[in-house]
Amino acid sequence: MWTVVAVAGAAVAVATLAFQPDAADELALTVTLDGPAPPFDLENVRPGQPRVSLADVVDRPTVVNVWASWCTPCRREMPALAAAHRQFGDRVAFLGVNHQDTRDLAIELLDETGVAYPSGYDPDGSVARDYGLFGMPTTIFIAADGELLERRTGELTLPEMQSTITRLFLGAEAR
Repeated sequence: MWTVVAVAGAAVAVATLAFQPDAADELALTVTLDGPAPPFDLENVRPGQPRVSLADVVDRPTVVNVWASWCTPCRREMPALAAAHRQFGDRVAFLGVNHQDTRDLAIELLDETGVAYPSGYDPDGSVARDYGLFGMPTTIFIAADGELLERRTGELTLPEMQSTITRLFLGAEAR
């Protein structure tokens, strides 16, 4: 009984901290996943640009980053994602999902950080719900066959991204 109460209390504390941008700074959790990635099809953050859909990157390993302009760790992480995209974008697809944000602030952050890969606009947070996310930023790694591999909640550095992409997607090819 006490174990259940302790686990539930810890889960609530982690979830509460994860959605407070400054408190989430030191929180990072990597989880191995399995099963098919839930599909999504969103309007592009940038009006007039093509929709952003997981179906558009079929047969490619994919990095999906869920972010918001109001999230301090997301803001710090975005330049590293842009750099990883420049480095691996010919072999790995990158998609962003802007979570419960305003379009103007989202576009401003994309421009500010040099993120050039497509980002979908998700004002109601449906993708986060479908993927069972509990904090920001969250980066999801999906195999070329559409199977979920790993989810990282918390800010990733460029070396961490490079290492994870190489380990999960490129293996010996990148060496």
